[in-house]
Amino acid sequence: MVIFSKSYASSKWCLDELAHIIKCQKELDQIVIPIFYNVDPSDVRHQTQTFAESFSQHEEKYKDDIERIQRWRDAFAESGKISGFHLQNYRNEAECIKEIVDELMSKLHIKSDDDGDRGMDAQTPILIDEGKMSFSRDKKTGKKCFMIAARGLDIEWSNTPDYWEWLPHSDSRFGEVAKLKWVCWLDIRGKIETRRLSKRTKYVAYLVFKLEDKFHGLETVNAVVRFVDSMSVKEAEQRASVVHFAGQGSRETLPFKRADGWMELKMGDFFNDAGEDGDVDARLMETQRLEAKGGLIVQGVEFRPEGSRSGVSRSGVPPRMKKRRILLLLCLIVLVLCGLIQVLL
Repeated sequence: MVIFSKSYASSKWCLDELAHIIKCQKELDQIVIPIFYNVDPSDVRHQTQTFAESFSQHEEKYKDDIERIQRWRDAFAESGKISGFHLQNYRNEAECIKEIVDELMSKLHIKSDDDGDRGMDAQTPILIDEGKMSFSRDKKTGKKCFMIAARGLDIEWSNTPDYWEWLPHSDSRFGEVAKLKWVCWLDIRGKIETRRLSKRTKYVAYLVFKLEDKFHGLETVNAVVRFVDSMSVKEAEQRASVVHFAGQGSRETLPFKRADGWMELKMGDFFNDAGEDGDVDARLMETQRLEAKGGLIVQGVEFRPEGSRSGVSRSGVPPRMKKRRILLLLCLIVLVLCGLIQVLL
């Protein structure tokens, strides 16, 4: 957020900060919200009125650093083009502040003023959309990750108590999970708007689940991810690929154990370019082999950038245990080599 006042351009510190903000907007796709406090956006865009005097003084003082002055002017010009909040368009400051707060909550996808999870660090999922979705950022890249809760999914027959049961789960980040009791027709869909996701990023959709000890009919299912506006339901069904809850298959089709104790199954991937492709639909289904299925517990469908593992152990082994196994293997190799050397000597 940048608050432009009449004296804003008089501060070289503010100008350097603004230039960096605009750079982050272009390179990191960060959101910039300008607030024009008793100044006109046109004056910011063209550096007129009080800004003209400030820039004139800077050009005199920093005449040996013209490139820096130009960066400031370019940042001002870009900022003046961004839709923001103009104080003169409101009856008073309180009304303007309320609009700003509402805009920020909308961009952060926060629905409630009393959201107890606000203020948590970026690695901790924050519940949004009335608890039907969680938001976090990838630890390394800062890119956005979302998980749609079971309550936010479109699950066929989920409102029929004989088929699906809704219950709390101590390991779930959401209030409820969906437990499959018995169905023949399995169909689970998770949908998200591309504008919510990080731009120019390849995303992967995962079903996050657990299996009861006596699960049945879930050895293989079909999965597909599609842009709703670009691919029909029928075409998606034809392109769906086989994935495995249990049994044998390639690594891409098998589930993996997460560090949080849940399992995840890859449903498909897609590239989010400019966030202008509408909705993405991730679907898991078995509508051909109409045999009894049960024992599946669904926490949700997660959309996260490719390569972001969110604490997942790709071998199904917790990360610490995996490191220990590697160290033991290295020690064993060293012992074998020492034994061979002694034999040769």
